[in-house]
Amino acid sequence: MIRRIGKTAFAVGTLLLYGQFAGAENWPQWRGPRGDGTSSETNVLVRWSHEENVLWKVDVPGEGHSSPIVSEKSAFVTSADKAGQRLLLRIDVDSGAVSWSRTALAAEREEMHSENSSASSTPATDGEYVYTSFQGGDKVDIRCFDFSGKQIWAAQPLKFSGQHGYSYSPILYRDLLILDCRQEGEAATIALDKRTGKERWRNKPARERISHVTPLIMNDSGADQLIVSGSDETRSLNPLTGTEIWRCKGPNDVAVAGLSYGDGLVFATAGYPARTRVAIRVDGHGDVTQTHVAWRDHRQVTYVPSPVFYHDHLYTVVDDGLLYCFDAKTGRAVWEQRVGGHFRSSLVLAAENIYATNDKGSTTVFQANPKQYRPLATNDLKEFCYATPAISNARLYLRTGSRLWCIGNR
Repeated sequence: MIRRIGKTAFAVGTLLLYGQFAGAENWPQWRGPRGDGTSSETNVLVRWSHEENVLWKVDVPGEGHSSPIVSEKSAFVTSADKAGQRLLLRIDVDSGAVSWSRTALAAEREEMHSENSSASSTPATDGEYVYTSFQGGDKVDIRCFDFSGKQIWAAQPLKFSGQHGYSYSPILYRDLLILDCRQEGEAATIALDKRTGKERWRNKPARERISHVTPLIMNDSGADQLIVSGSDETRSLNPLTGTEIWRCKGPNDVAVAGLSYGDGLVFATAGYPARTRVAIRVDGHGDVTQTHVAWRDHRQVTYVPSPVFYHDHLYTVVDDGLLYCFDAKTGRAVWEQRVGGHFRSSLVLAAENIYATNDKGSTTVFQANPKQYRPLATNDLKEFCYATPAISNARLYLRTGSRLWCIGNR
């Protein structure tokens, strides 16, 4: 069911916004266009409620912790119903109407951690096709759909085994769809041809240990690197071939929080058996464990929520509601602030403001200020939320337990 607020004002706003799409930034994968939680959008609202500044909200059937993605005038979200159907929905961003819903996979609910779901992997899109990632029985199931909802191809490139369940979000690089699946079964980083689903390369980790870190593409001195982390190692690969560039032991066995990059450093985090954050210089080759670790810390470390890097500083939220700003070069905490609540959603940044959403649907917005904590607003949707927000065309898309919300100016 779609709920709109202020139909006349919304219709006028839609006409005014029509011309903005050409210059807007899409949010095509988990943590956005750069995979690091940052947006170039400049007019994103900082204040809303479950009624104020809501352009629309639409019911999403079933459950899922995956985040929405946005391409031009379409938003996509995945879900899983009680019958075992893994769903892919396309939603019109102007009206909130569901354009179509497709069953991407039909399979029994897998064994999983109590905080996981059967639809925890965020899809990815190149603007023409959308790619889903689910567990189907004992297999990794990857599928490609066009924007009309037609399935183009399906692939099951890996066997899967993991008591925590499945949560592996794909990313796109040129003509490749890349997935890092660190698990207790057939663990591998794989690249599939995005047009056909055929495997192009495969890289095996040193250990088969469960982790859920989405890969990050970064560029250093003009060369792209694919950074993968988890299972007590962080690696840099050539994204076109899968060939290793460098490797570093750590940060620790089980990792969930996403990667960040800035000032020649990649920041990796792990949560078990000891919470650890490590900063690694990315200009090395071979084993850089003893030569390129800028700093390592076991204090004030998050487990699930991913950080954001901005202007020489790393901003994080610890799972139990502590915000931190760190000097990226030294790892030293510059300030800390308790905002309360429990966090699974990752931080996102737009227009020098950071958005932190807790699992009750309350979003704290604060300035990315390295000198002191400067809050701007606290916005409560009063609904369960594990998903990370998406930002596109000056709008914020929040996926709660039962709905997708679109926040923006009318």
